[in-house]
Amino acid sequence: MALSKSSVTIRRIFGAILLLPVVFAVWYDQRIGGLVVLFLALFMTLEAKRLTNMPPITGYLIVGLIMAQSIPYWVIDRPVELVFGFALLVVVVVLFYKKKTIVALFTGLLSICFGFTSLLMLQPSGHIMLVALAAIIAACDTAAYFVGRRFGGPKLWPQVSPSKTISGSIGGLVAAIALTLILADVIGLANQFDALILGLVLGILAQAGDLLESAIKRLLNVKDSGSILPGHGGMLDRFDGYILTIPAFYLYLFEI
Repeated sequence: MALSKSSVTIRRIFGAILLLPVVFAVWYDQRIGGLVVLFLALFMTLEAKRLTNMPPITGYLIVGLIMAQSIPYWVIDRPVELVFGFALLVVVVVLFYKKKTIVALFTGLLSICFGFTSLLMLQPSGHIMLVALAAIIAACDTAAYFVGRRFGGPKLWPQVSPSKTISGSIGGLVAAIALTLILADVIGLANQFDALILGLVLGILAQAGDLLESAIKRLLNVKDSGSILPGHGGMLDRFDGYILTIPAFYLYLFEI
């Protein structure tokens, strides 16, 4: 029996509350935050292994490579170039065994995501910035959900995600921009125009990451990546919005 919209909403809220200790741990201490990222990488890569149905040797090799990306820099220092080198190796391994470009792209981007997360956590206030980014993505996701429910209208990409609407997508973008403007000082942006551009980019990429994971699940005929979070599915379902946003967030703040 299908769940009512109110039941789905309650489950989503409950699932979000379960993640609050994770957010608090990252905010409270930078080193603890680095370990939290490491454990998230483990859960998410194991889900990716199961989701894509990789052979055991391939799957655990991918898990190991992405975990290596996620080790905090205060544990093992390594050249920045390894972020892209490890990600490329992940793509090559997946293509060799699975021969599916979109699966290789997804796992490669996941590797890059955790590489840049480790780089972000190396910054003096990186853990605070990561929490601010989490708030922006959560605002985007929440606004997209409720605006889409309220206004409905044409679907955003029905072949990939039948429930997402254009109105919800616009609502998510507005929320991401608004919260980025509010948190501009926290993330180190003195110029409001820069904050507006960053908010727009983050809103687009958060939704693109969600759609990418939805495309993977539809390709593999899977509903959720897991069941650890009520109303959200698995860790990948909850954190898919970070896959593209974290690299863009880091590059915009520290490289551009």
